[in-house]
Amino acid sequence: MRPLAAKTFLFALAAFLAAASAAASAAAGAELGELVEGYRIRRSSDRTYILQYPPRLEPMAREIEALLERSASEIAGELGLETIAPIRVYLTDEDRTYRELHGGRIPEWGAAFSAVGAQVLGIHAARVSAGPRGMRAVVRHELSHLLFAQRVGGTAAPTWFMEGLAMIQAGEWRFADEWNFMLLAGRGRLPYLEELSGPFPRRSEDAALAYGLSYRAVTALLAEAPDFLPTLTAFMRDRGDFEDAFLMTFGVTPYDFASRQYVSVHERYRTPGVILNAAPYWFAAAVMLVAAYVARRARTRRRLREMEERETEGAPPAG
Repeated sequence: MRPLAAKTFLFALAAFLAAASAAASAAAGAELGELVEGYRIRRSSDRTYILQYPPRLEPMAREIEALLERSASEIAGELGLETIAPIRVYLTDEDRTYRELHGGRIPEWGAAFSAVGAQVLGIHAARVSAGPRGMRAVVRHELSHLLFAQRVGGTAAPTWFMEGLAMIQAGEWRFADEWNFMLLAGRGRLPYLEELSGPFPRRSEDAALAYGLSYRAVTALLAEAPDFLPTLTAFMRDRGDFEDAFLMTFGVTPYDFASRQYVSVHERYRTPGVILNAAPYWFAAAVMLVAAYVARRARTRRRLREMEERETEGAPPAG
């Protein structure tokens, strides 16, 4: 296939991804174009990964290629996936190209995305470099989504489960995330898991709360049944229903688990969060108390000096 002009390629690519949302099965087998003008292409030896990128991002492309080789088999093994279907990876540092790739389906601050029907992974190089997660976490997170979809044959799962699982498989939960989640949960805006079955909020704080709750929920599932993933995903693939597979794997409905999880998270984070959120007010109150004490002490000293001066003036001459 001859190289396409940049505008033609972007238009065709946007049209492809729009069609992928409506007809995933057809999109999965479609071609996005071998090359775009000025872009290079790398293929893994088994043609599982096809990576397109501008030449200036060659070092990052090599890093991503190595991450794909190391991480995909590990994540697939955890899910019970034996054979990995082809995945296309697009790396860019251009905002326009990135918007065309995801078609406006993710927030402006999003650094990467995965289109599971088309098995496409898109990465914004500049945002990943400037962000807190790093390339390893970004690639593994999106790989989790793509390989999970392959394992369950496209069976739908609630967003909280997919995002919580991806965060665990990416190893991206840090102390800073825990601290931030505690602060947010302490403000009384904790959602229910059932509310997180579709797209997550676009507002960054609301999204952070949704991701944190999802991470806590799937972490709790792993703690109860560490080897549940291959069983759950097999039931999802065979029965085509997440709720049935969940009940068969854990002996409890997703609704009952969600209710129990809400109470657990609320009890664990509510009080510490309230205390931490009140800390600025405590500090302000402490400053005011110190200021009042200093002012009072200054007034007392001034009055003592005035009294001493009056006593000195009224005293009889010496001798």
